[in-house]
Amino acid sequence: MKYLAMVVLNPNISKRKIDFIQGGIVSLFEQKSRVNKTYFLGKRKLDYPIKKFEEGYYIKFEIDSNEKKIAQIKSILKSNSNVIFHFIINNEAQRNTLPILKKIKNPFRVNQNIGPFTSISEKSKVYMLISKNIKLPFAESNILAISEDIDRLFEVAVKKIQEYVYVKGFHTVRELKNMKDIENEFKKYWKVQFTLGDNINVGQELSIQEKVLI
Repeated sequence: MKYLAMVVLNPNISKRKIDFIQGGIVSLFEQKSRVNKTYFLGKRKLDYPIKKFEEGYYIKFEIDSNEKKIAQIKSILKSNSNVIFHFIINNEAQRNTLPILKKIKNPFRVNQNIGPFTSISEKSKVYMLISKNIKLPFAESNILAISEDIDRLFEVAVKKIQEYVYVKGFHTVRELKNMKDIENEFKKYWKVQFTLGDNINVGQELSIQEKVLI
C-alpha cells in the first residue's frame, strides 16, 4: 500500500550531525519499505509548539509498505530522541469500486400525484464558512459557521482570517499587502488561501459555499 510520511527532527541538532541523523531516518524507511520519493525540506517553523520546540527539520517520504512494517517504523521513530513529531498516513489513490448497477423496475408509481413545483426562494439559501487543509493528500475540512445572512458570515470570516494571519503566522498564498486586501480578496472570490510562512507543505483555505435548503 502507498503511504505518506512526515518526520520532524529536533531543531537543535548541530549542522555537522544533521546529515548523519537524516541519513539514519532514510535508512530506516529504506529497510522497512520501498521509498519512492524523499523530500528534505530543511528547518521550518512549526504550526504550533511541539515539546516546547517552535521549529524543526522536516523530511517527507512517499513509500510503499504494509501495516506490519509501518507499525515497526512508527515504534522506532517513537523511541528516537531526535524525532519530535511524525505521522504516517495511507496515501492510496481512490479506486473505482462501485458495483455494476442492475436495471430494475421503477419503484415509483407512474401516475403518482405530485403537487405543483414550488420554485426555490432566496430565503431558502444558506451560506457555509468552510476551513480546509489544502496540502494533505486527503480532504480535511471543517464547517465553521452556517448562516442565511452572508454579511454575518463575512464578519465571522474576517475574525478567522485575523486568527490565521496574526495568531498562527499564516501568510496568503497570493501576494496581498495588508489585512484589507485579504478581506477584499475573500469578499470578491469567496475564497482565500494561506500558507505557514514559506512552508509549502502546510496550507489552509477559507471559503464560503452557497447551499440550498430543500
